[in-house]
Amino acid sequence: MDGPVPTVTVDLRAVRENVRAIAERFDGRLLGVTKAVSGDPAVAAAMLDAGVDGIADSRLLNLARVGEDACKDHEAVERTLLVSPSLGDLDRVVHYAERSLHTEFSVLEALAAVARDHALVHDVVVMVDTGDRREGVLPADALPFLERAIALDGVRVVGVGTNAGCFGGVLPTRESMREFVSVVETAERELGREFPIVSGGSTVTLPLVEAGTLPGRVNELRVGEGILLGTDVSRDRTVPYLRQDAFTLRAEVIECKRKPSTPDGETGHAVDGSQPTFEDRGLRERAIVSIGKQDTVPDELRPLDPGVEVLGASSDHLVCDVTDATPPVGVGDVLEFRMGYQALLQSFTSEYVGREVVE
Repeated sequence: MDGPVPTVTVDLRAVRENVRAIAERFDGRLLGVTKAVSGDPAVAAAMLDAGVDGIADSRLLNLARVGEDACKDHEAVERTLLVSPSLGDLDRVVHYAERSLHTEFSVLEALAAVARDHALVHDVVVMVDTGDRREGVLPADALPFLERAIALDGVRVVGVGTNAGCFGGVLPTRESMREFVSVVETAERELGREFPIVSGGSTVTLPLVEAGTLPGRVNELRVGEGILLGTDVSRDRTVPYLRQDAFTLRAEVIECKRKPSTPDGETGHAVDGSQPTFEDRGLRERAIVSIGKQDTVPDELRPLDPGVEVLGASSDHLVCDVTDATPPVGVGDVLEFRMGYQALLQSFTSEYVGREVVE
């Protein structure tokens, strides 16, 4: 790119390798979650090339992008909407998604009517809250909910799912997953039918796969972070068999000067309302790159250039200490960073960050 526009470089080889590494360990359906990359078609296509069984996202606009661009070379791609849709979005749901997750019967009932109007049968997964307290019906309510859901014309209940780690930080365990499976199997016995999909979580569930303690009935995972970054933020770990170099944020240095390491004058709050503190380290070489809190999460940036340290950021300036950088840093140089999950998500959401794809 010309000029100091920050750019995320995407290495699709790393994305493909991560999909294959997870698929080797998990004997079930693997959905590639693209919400952290705003449904980027190149990333979705790489996931599909490597063998994911479908693409999942929480935004219909992202699923539309996937359908228009990433699915052209892949027949019958299943797209899953990861949030229970709003009532005003149901027409778009049946158009852009083959499957969606549900927790509210009134929404499901309305979706069934829309699907009938379009002469469609839309697949749904009913979500059960197993403790994280984000979405889902409580276990005690699962059976009556499922009983009503399977009676609806226009939708087909293909499975039951659960989520963990994303809101309450609750980690899935062998015991909690067994309890979830028990809810599913109790409903199956009472209803006299088997649900082909038991969707047991996301990247945070991988340790159970690795340890061989995930119940066999759990036959689907919805994985984004592990495929994209090779990390598991809920468990604060780097997944050892996955690559962490699929995404690199690059930004140009627009100022580089030797300055005191502490502010001079009466201080108040920063632009985001925080009140930063600084250690007095004397005069230091400080570089500014053209990216900030509007574009990423500065606290989740890890410099790849030796000796570079992120000090903080405003909305559009990232300040780094480059005193010990090797080689020395100057105006016009480009600094590189690895990103955490939220930093990646925000960088792909920002219209001010470019993208470069490496095959």
